[in-house]
Amino acid sequence: MYRSLLLVILSIFIFSCQSKTAKPGLQKEPAPEASSAESVLIASDIVTDIIIRPDPEGDPWEADKVAGYRGDIMIKNIFDQIYDGSLVVYDYHTGKAMSEKDVKDIEREYDNDRSKIGKLSFTEDWYYNLSANSVTKITKSVVFGYELYNNDGRVYGYKAAFKAELGK
Repeated sequence: MYRSLLLVILSIFIFSCQSKTAKPGLQKEPAPEASSAESVLIASDIVTDIIIRPDPEGDPWEADKVAGYRGDIMIKNIFDQIYDGSLVVYDYHTGKAMSEKDVKDIEREYDNDRSKIGKLSFTEDWYYNLSANSVTKITKSVVFGYELYNNDGRVYGYKAAFKAELGK
């Protein structure tokens, strides 16, 4: 028992004395927005896809997972920032900056109907707080996905509109 505890304490001490690197490990300082206790980076650049408009005739669990979703204000705010020039967004496939006209062309392609954005794809870093036994996710970017429909009017996939970096 004491030997295991000593090994854990020794491991924490060794890792905490090392300089920060890009690979996961104990951080000397808390992660941004994480609690004040030491946190372990457990995942970097993890992509989390959320279907925000699941098929009502499909798996009921998919609808339950997003029952609390209220992201319309985020979507509106990101578009507002694009159009007032305070946010630059990027082409998902090429990484090149997109102009306001590029974004307006995408919106026109979907009849200026933002409710057709059916998927959000977040890039995140995940931190595990050792003392609080909690996970903090730091969201770095979001990609909006417009629904693509088959001949029966059912969603068969999503088209990436753009990538917006968050928290900058």
